[in-house]
Amino acid sequence: LGCLRTKLAVVAEDERDGGRRQVLNLGHTIGHAVEAATGYTRYRHGEAVAIGLLCALRLSGREPLRTEVAGLFESHGLPVTFDGAEPERVLEFVQRDKKRAGGPVPFVLLDSPGDVTPGHAIADADILAAIEEAHD
Repeated sequence: LGCLRTKLAVVAEDERDGGRRQVLNLGHTIGHAVEAATGYTRYRHGEAVAIGLLCALRLSGREPLRTEVAGLFESHGLPVTFDGAEPERVLEFVQRDKKRAGGPVPFVLLDSPGDVTPGHAIADADILAAIEEAHD
């Protein structure tokens, strides 16, 4: 219930998704790319976002937390890796992300628990490494 209240407060503060609301996209950039690369049939949205969240935690340099979250996901039956598409194909979909505005795709990353910031530019090689780590 606390998570829902937080989300509602963020959405109410930024109804048009132009500022603070972007923090709700944590995990969605790679998650959406996994969905698209696998034809929108292999993973439910939440499953793909779970995989994307683990990639975002890796890109954030939060390995201990990533390991803990992966354990929680597994204990609840969520996937922590994906198959059905090559990592390079997933990266292609990341590069086509709708949030891209001429430059690199802006990633939402975790600075520390409870401190999420949007707009991080990440090198393609680092994105691909995170995707490859999540590939089964």
